[in-house]
Order: sequence, then C-alpha cells, then structure tokens
Amino acid sequence: DDAVTAAKATGFGKIGQIVTNSAAINTTISSTSLVEMDSNVRITITPSASTSKVLYMLSFPFLTQANQTGFFINIYKSVGGGSYADDSGELSRYAGYGSNDDKYETATFHYLSSPSTTSAVIYTPYVKVNANNANFGNAAKFNVTVQEVLA
Repeated sequence: DDAVTAAKATGFGKIGQIVTNSAAINTTISSTSLVEMDSNVRITITPSASTSKVLYMLSFPFLTQANQTGFFINIYKSVGGGSYADDSGELSRYAGYGSNDDKYETATFHYLSSPSTTSAVIYTPYVKVNANNANFGNAAKFNVTVQEVLA
C-alpha cells in the first residue's frame, strides 16, 4: 500500500508544549549596541527532550520618530540560569527604516532555536538602533509565544 495516510506518517514534529507572554511595555532604546529590549518580555520554556527545537514567535508595536531610523533585533537565550548569549544572529536589519518621521508599525518575527537541553531556557529580544531612538510597545501589548517542537 503506497498511499500516504496520517496513520502511517512519521517523522513530523509534534508540538510538546506552548508558553505565551503578553506584556504592555513602553521602552525607548537609543543604543547603537545590542541591549535587552525589556525584561518583562522574557519567556521561559523547559524542553522535554534535548533533541527538541523551540519555535520563538514575537509581535510588537514600535515607533520611530526620526527620519531614517531603523532597529536591529537578535534573540538571546540563557540556559539553566547561565548568562545570556546571542542565539539567533541578526533577524532584522533596519526594521522600520524609512524616509518619514513618526513611523508607528507592528513588527513580527519567528525564529527556530535548537537549545539541545532539558534545562530551563529563557529567551529575550535584544535590539539596537542605527541612529536616534525607537520606542518598543508604546504602552501597547508585546506578545511572545514559544512552542516546543518534538523531534
């Protein structure tokens, strides 16, 4: 029987757990070096297997008030209470960059992490701007979800 059916399908990732965090933040960043966006948007997940992947998804409003201002974003992680380190590399370069003042938009990013651990993993976004400053949240909701994808 060569038919592909759900009963015979194997090897597809299944979702082991889902964790969400939603916080109203109002954080202005003027640093041209990566800094944590806001500690209120950290999210923790403890993978059930060291072979699991973690799908990190975030969505947040941002405001740039000066012409030609953009932001860069990387996702950092801490494993088992250790120090934070860059996990994703640069996810976006010059997000929100434009030729007009007062740009208010929503940014959405997804990243698949391979933590290779069964210890608690904390994820948090780090950002920097190319010039001027950017406001993240603008007192609105920042939403982040992580899903454990089983091997």
